[in-house]
Amino acid sequence: MTMEILARPTEFEDRSGPAFWIDEAIWGHRLHDEQAPWLIFLEFMTVLLAEHREGRALKEDRLNSLSYKPQLQLRLRNLVFNNPHIMTVRAEARSDEAAWAMWLERMAESAGGIERPDFAYLRDRFESFDDFASVLSFLQGSAIEGTSNKRWSSKFVFPFGPHALYEDVNVKPSGSVSNDRRFFARSGELLYLMLSRSQHADALRGLLVSRFLESPAPYDSMAHALQGERQLAKQERAGAYLPCSSHPIFDRLAADWLAILRLPIPAHDAIPHLVTMTGLNLLLYQLDRARELLDRPPISLVCEIVSPRKSVVRDLSADSYQHNNMLPQQAIERFVRRVIETDAWTEALASDDPTLNTIDILKREFGWPDGDDDQLSADPQAFVDELVGRATVRHKQHVGKIHMTWARAIGLSSRRSSRRVRYAPTDRLLKTLVIACVSERLEFKDFLVRINERYGFVIGDAQARQFIDSGTADQEDFSDNAHRLEERLASLGLLKRLSDSCAYVENPFQRDVAA
Repeated sequence: MTMEILARPTEFEDRSGPAFWIDEAIWGHRLHDEQAPWLIFLEFMTVLLAEHREGRALKEDRLNSLSYKPQLQLRLRNLVFNNPHIMTVRAEARSDEAAWAMWLERMAESAGGIERPDFAYLRDRFESFDDFASVLSFLQGSAIEGTSNKRWSSKFVFPFGPHALYEDVNVKPSGSVSNDRRFFARSGELLYLMLSRSQHADALRGLLVSRFLESPAPYDSMAHALQGERQLAKQERAGAYLPCSSHPIFDRLAADWLAILRLPIPAHDAIPHLVTMTGLNLLLYQLDRARELLDRPPISLVCEIVSPRKSVVRDLSADSYQHNNMLPQQAIERFVRRVIETDAWTEALASDDPTLNTIDILKREFGWPDGDDDQLSADPQAFVDELVGRATVRHKQHVGKIHMTWARAIGLSSRRSSRRVRYAPTDRLLKTLVIACVSERLEFKDFLVRINERYGFVIGDAQARQFIDSGTADQEDFSDNAHRLEERLASLGLLKRLSDSCAYVENPFQRDVAA
């Protein structure tokens, strides 16, 4: 597929944008390691809801023009996450009437981000104070990362439906509210743009809207009862940038989502699988964009199906992990240094003022240096070396940690029984792979081929020919690895062996339909 790489947006040419435009030019603005796959999904749903209300869900009238007004739902999040009084009131109050009066008084004093906190409407929505407290307890127990030590305004209820969706904000002691880009760092906006640009956007739009927004889970009514009238941000959120107008991974990601959403399971049960496949595809997007810049072969991930003892496959998997982990940083250096291969750079070096002219090129291409950099050498080559150094340091802070962080979060990597991190998929990831990739009963060997072609997973000997032919591993090493996967899938109820030479992988939800 031909991919059009989009130009750097003009709004980042001023100094309000990033220090330089390198990570963003390669992967978009922005991928961020502190935004875990669950939070990426929540941000995506927040964008989808806002755009659906404007009648343009998963549609781009103009590339990188996304601008939306998310929900805040401050009453809901105060009640669920900023409400230490509920337990003490239940212990102190001797009657239902006394409990309501005591709690309303205390809550009015401590609620954050609300100009005139008045929660009296809740008395008409719950038969008793105990019923109200039970609903809060349920939503607290089902919260995303509910046990984290994040501030209350950065905690999220489970996305049961439209009333339970809102953006990450910072509520200051003064009561002012501002959006925060630490946990909603725009990776969810990139996910939204990817799916909007996929070949399956129309089909996906219908399923997402019907299953999550127009027919939410019954539990969404709890969030509605607590929140009341929805609260929207005062300002639009804009500035998301995705450099590729199309990409094979956009289409594969959308296809994975469609496969999961078409299963006969409740929408909220599908969400964990959507989150896992989102993390996997975004991780592979980062690696594949780096590979494209470096002009390397397709990405492969040698996966060890954990064995009781050290094996050749374990070492190869750790090597594969480390190789892939370094690709984004190598891509950063390549992206910067290729500027010296251009005709414009050659002409600048031959000009009357090579220093000034090469600086102009760097400003135009990367937004660097700005006027405050007075410590730069007069040597144009030193300019490039300095930019590579600064870009690498910045890359290592967040974007360079994505492969490591997200691989662990989705159950792709592990250090179990080893000093080195390697690819070792967990049962949770394996189940999601089967659910997303297997529609009808599929022979086990064909399943290994399918996940190799789709995601680059190397598990069996047929996919590991390069290692076997080079003498790095024996065929038996990878045959044993595949056999361990077969046993794992069988123990999970995802594989059925009909004979010694015939084993089939089955999607448990599709199997029920076929029956």
